Amino acid sequence: MGIVGLGAIGRTHVRVLRIADPTVVLSAVDPGAGAAAAARSLGITHYSDLDDMLDGARPDAVVVAAPTDDHLAIASACIARGIPVLVEKPIAANVADAALLTRRAAEAGVPLLVGHHRRYNPVVQDAARHVARGEIGRVTAVTVMYASRKPDTYFDIPWHREPQGGGPILINLIHEIDQLRFILGEIVSVQAIASSGVRHLPVEDTAVVLLRFASGALGTISLSDCVASPWSYDLVSGEFDLIADRPGLIGRGTDDTHFIMGTEGSLTLPRLRRFRFGGEPGWHQPLEVREAGRVGANVYALQAAHFLDVVTGAASPRVTGEDATRSLAVTLAIKEAAATGREVPVPDGIVPSP
Repeated sequence: MGIVGLGAIGRTHVRVLRIADPTVVLSAVDPGAGAAAAARSLGITHYSDLDDMLDGARPDAVVVAAPTDDHLAIASACIARGIPVLVEKPIAANVADAALLTRRAAEAGVPLLVGHHRRYNPVVQDAARHVARGEIGRVTAVTVMYASRKPDTYFDIPWHREPQGGGPILINLIHEIDQLRFILGEIVSVQAIASSGVRHLPVEDTAVVLLRFASGALGTISLSDCVASPWSYDLVSGEFDLIADRPGLIGRGTDDTHFIMGTEGSLTLPRLRRFRFGGEPGWHQPLEVREAGRVGANVYALQAAHFLDVVTGAASPRVTGEDATRSLAVTLAIKEAAATGREVPVPDGIVPSP
């Protein structure tokens, strides 16, 4: 297996691939300063050039954890050699590149999996089933909070400050968009306002988003990466082990960030609390609540195991290029809406058939 990029997420992929298959042999490509030392500390072979790794290590599959602008070129080089790829989200820097990459994989018959890791959490899958079965009636609204504080050193990485691929809308909000699409279906239009008033960087630090779903449901998302808050799915779900937590305090497993409201009941995530009236619906009746009893899951390890199955032909990609391109299209529409102040429709038919 090859890993392209040894940043925080690249190193996470190294760890979870070894969990999924302790016999896996890993090589890494990263031309950055300190990458060779990082590779040595992880016990993997380091290359500075992608072609050198592809020719020298001859990997059976590659994980692309490089900056977003490089996804198309790196994944295309692998696909041209018939090598299956797991591409971190977002699939590409823009919809045209995402559609091109998807088409190249389809035409070559090479598996392409995109790293929207939250879909592997059993509570997210359960929430989607509850909604699909009509167990909370017709969903009318959803509210999501993503409120966290990135350390100042996070922005020492240049592309984290660049509008093309940085900022919490493209880096973080795309997770919320993909998760909502998975549970509630397609989003057809968006509105948004954004601000960079805290850090004064070229990228936003705060945004508020309105969503309209094809089902008729409406959604709101409050997003900020410059605040002291426990209301981050990454924290409360326990899915992302790079985020600190103190057991017993508000945080991991003790709070919810997603609130899905239906005519017959409601759901929260990540605790998957389910609310329904005990009798005839109405505020004069008490609400019954059930809780799933589990929150965290090593979703990166579950994704790694799935990717290995994709590579061996035992499974088809759970998150396809087409699917990931739709999540990207919604997220980029939010960027456009914030920049223009207009309601922006999400384009349909964005990935033509090969």
